[in-house]
Amino acid sequence: MRRRSILVVVLVVAASCAERPSSEAGQGAEAPVIAAVGDIACNSLPSEHARRCRYDQVAEAIRTLSPDAYLVLGDIQYLHGSLEDLRAYYDRYFADLMPITYPAIGNHETYTLYAEGYYEYFGERAHPPGGWYSFDLGSWHLVALNSQLCKGSTWTPELGQRAPITRSPAIDRGCGPGTPEYEWLKRDLVTHPAACTLAFLHHPLFGAAPYPQGVFLHQLQPLYELLDTQGVDVVLAGHEHNYQRFAPMDAFGRPDPNGLRQFVVGTGGSTYGELPGGAAADHREAGQDRSFGVLSMTLGEGGYDWAFVVAPGERTYEDAGHADCV
Repeated sequence: MRRRSILVVVLVVAASCAERPSSEAGQGAEAPVIAAVGDIACNSLPSEHARRCRYDQVAEAIRTLSPDAYLVLGDIQYLHGSLEDLRAYYDRYFADLMPITYPAIGNHETYTLYAEGYYEYFGERAHPPGGWYSFDLGSWHLVALNSQLCKGSTWTPELGQRAPITRSPAIDRGCGPGTPEYEWLKRDLVTHPAACTLAFLHHPLFGAAPYPQGVFLHQLQPLYELLDTQGVDVVLAGHEHNYQRFAPMDAFGRPDPNGLRQFVVGTGGSTYGELPGGAAADHREAGQDRSFGVLSMTLGEGGYDWAFVVAPGERTYEDAGHADCV
């Protein structure tokens, strides 16, 4: 377990929107397996396209893995995350995975006012109104975050104006120190220490084209810095429509063997996105932008195995390995 900085916190005993659920996944002798991916369903059927919108095959790849938990890394339904589209397209291929589904909200979910489609479709699994929560899986602690809050608000094309992304103005305040999500995360990581910790959210800090560090660096970085200083080992993100694995780094993009390892897994079947080069590729150890698929991770005692699993019918690609929690 990485060293955590000492924080003075006030423990909140009362239940909240972010109350930690009991894990429904395997807690037996075998290490649990997760599948993670984002940027998934088109607002049309796979049969209507030759190469894109292969989210049906991504769902099949997840079923083949038989994971204990399926982490959804945002942008679950394009283009506006409406309830009608979620039911018509995403649900058609992923409904049977709902009992093991742990979603994180993306920007396309918020293009429907107040993210109503997302919260109604996933219900309590989405942990309204803020969308952040945590749970234990085997010996690991997992944290789901709402990175869209880091923007403060989001553009709604239909309305032609800035629109709040939650029902509560008190939550629509970004994600830096003093905000509800940041302060909850600080308490959660201090009060739930674990040998290994994983966070998942939609927006990556690293590897987002054309920027070396994320799509809105200054708003997002405090959240990543808190994850780093409090000993989180792995961060999973989507948003970029490709797969990327980075060397461990601190929240400022400096190599650090004790830092966060970020994976970008935006390969859920919607569209391919060109793998960025230049500064955005600094310290990237692996990546591809031509195959849909999912990240599989086995969460062992004190470490993890990872493998990118290509969806059926996609071009062959391999990236697999092991790392210890530090």
